[in-house]
Amino acid sequence: MPTTARVVVLEGDFGVCAIQELELPDPGPHQAVLEIYAAGIEHGQLQQVEEPQPLPVIPGREGTARVLEVGSEVTRCKVGDVVLITPWSADSGREPELPLVEFDDGTETEVAPAGSWGTNLILDEQFVVPIPNLMDKEGASVLGNTTLLAVSAVRTAGVGEGDSVAVFGCAGVGLSTIAAAAAAGAGAIIAVARDDERLEAATAAGATETLNLSSAAAVERIAELAPGGVDHLFDCVYEFETASRPGRTPVRDGGSALVVGLPGTEERQDELDAIVAAGGYTLPDPPSPDEDVPVLLEWIEDGRLPIATIVTFRCTIEQVNEATALLEAGDVVGQAVMVVEPLR
Repeated sequence: MPTTARVVVLEGDFGVCAIQELELPDPGPHQAVLEIYAAGIEHGQLQQVEEPQPLPVIPGREGTARVLEVGSEVTRCKVGDVVLITPWSADSGREPELPLVEFDDGTETEVAPAGSWGTNLILDEQFVVPIPNLMDKEGASVLGNTTLLAVSAVRTAGVGEGDSVAVFGCAGVGLSTIAAAAAAGAGAIIAVARDDERLEAATAAGATETLNLSSAAAVERIAELAPGGVDHLFDCVYEFETASRPGRTPVRDGGSALVVGLPGTEERQDELDAIVAAGGYTLPDPPSPDEDVPVLLEWIEDGRLPIATIVTFRCTIEQVNEATALLEAGDVVGQAVMVVEPLR
């Protein structure tokens, strides 16, 4: 039978999220109905909120949930499983089954993966990864996209034992990248941000040196700390102004410089593509949920991935507009998480 859900909806007004009560359809053959524990609030969603939407949109690209119901051909999860919600497909050979949902204005829209801002979600199984029943399911909600991007970036760069690393931008993705680089065995990890609280969090995540400097001043200081340049640079700055980007200048010959982040709109993707071209950056390989999530879980278990350092703000579904305003103002140190009370 259909599932009632309270969901956050972008209805087209700049910066405004509404909460609607919707009926989710029965799951299709490859779909699962989920009860959401928590969902990450990251800057890609903020970009969605900031721009008018042509159709109602349920934001969200990561979260944790419990499986309530599965379709007849689902094999990746079963009823009762705890799962990670991710926008990265584990089955690129099959087009996903997207649910058709009717909104308050009568619009029927296919809900793209993985709209996790709500009490419940219906999702193609290729966007879920079963995980252990972790103690902190709320904190684990950022593993599906924010931390996956960081792990993919570190793997793409080939960070190895004793390598030197510079990370510009120390919000959720930047802190995750610092932790992933430390877990990969990096030696010197230089964190750059214009916020002392973020730099304190960067130290807790594994940074060995912190710089509260502009990008230009930081580039000069890195040249002193790492003569010849660092082995790897990760640009995790979420603003899209090119002036705040370091480019490849701090990197040694033959080193890597990657931009880490997933834009929330096509316009922002175009801007990021231009930044990549202008700065001489490369982009990380796409994450592989089935390969990367077990690594993340191992790092959490042995303490190398400090979720408590990365997730620094938690709110309820009713506080979503307050949370996005704080995020836009730069008042959230790391990653924000929406904690969901299930609808009974």
